[in-house]
Amino acid sequence: MERTGSKLTNLSDTELVSMALQQDQGAFIVLYTRYHAGVRSHISKYVLQKEDVEDITLESFQKAFSQIASYNPDYKFSTWLYRIARNTAFDHISRKDREKNNLPTTSISEQLSEVNDIPAALHNPEEDIIKQQEYDKWLENIEKLKDDYRTVARMNLIDNFGYKEIAEALDIPINTVKTRIRRAKAMLLKMMEISDELL
Repeated sequence: MERTGSKLTNLSDTELVSMALQQDQGAFIVLYTRYHAGVRSHISKYVLQKEDVEDITLESFQKAFSQIASYNPDYKFSTWLYRIARNTAFDHISRKDREKNNLPTTSISEQLSEVNDIPAALHNPEEDIIKQQEYDKWLENIEKLKDDYRTVARMNLIDNFGYKEIAEALDIPINTVKTRIRRAKAMLLKMMEISDELL
């Protein structure tokens, strides 16, 4: 059954994670757009430099998505994601700086009870419209990429082709495919952030 952007944005986190486990790129995009602002805000509590916040936000999503099989559905997805974001932020802060700023100096990987206190975002009717607009922006921004990146981004993010399939279809090395997709995603995330600032 074909899924459209609007249907994807109506799915619960659990359903999206289930799709993401099957490497459905659309599910990753919706989870990213759903939580990007929250993760960035959460990281901003610990990291002051705006450039660092952006880098750590991207790194947090990369870590979460690469480890998504370890997500335990007994907990909220947002709790799990914010825990990864917080750990990633702490990785960027030296122990001395943490002590100076009275931040915890131990790893919080196992301190799940602490993070369960994070309030869930309150839903409001405008959120669904915003999510759909963000998904549409992703699709529009893919079309703005340079040819080499646009082609692999379309095949990977829209058509759900794997690295090997793309490499064979385009007759290029698989490592080239991986590099182009990684760079295309980084450019897309940057474009999303710029368009957010213009709103």
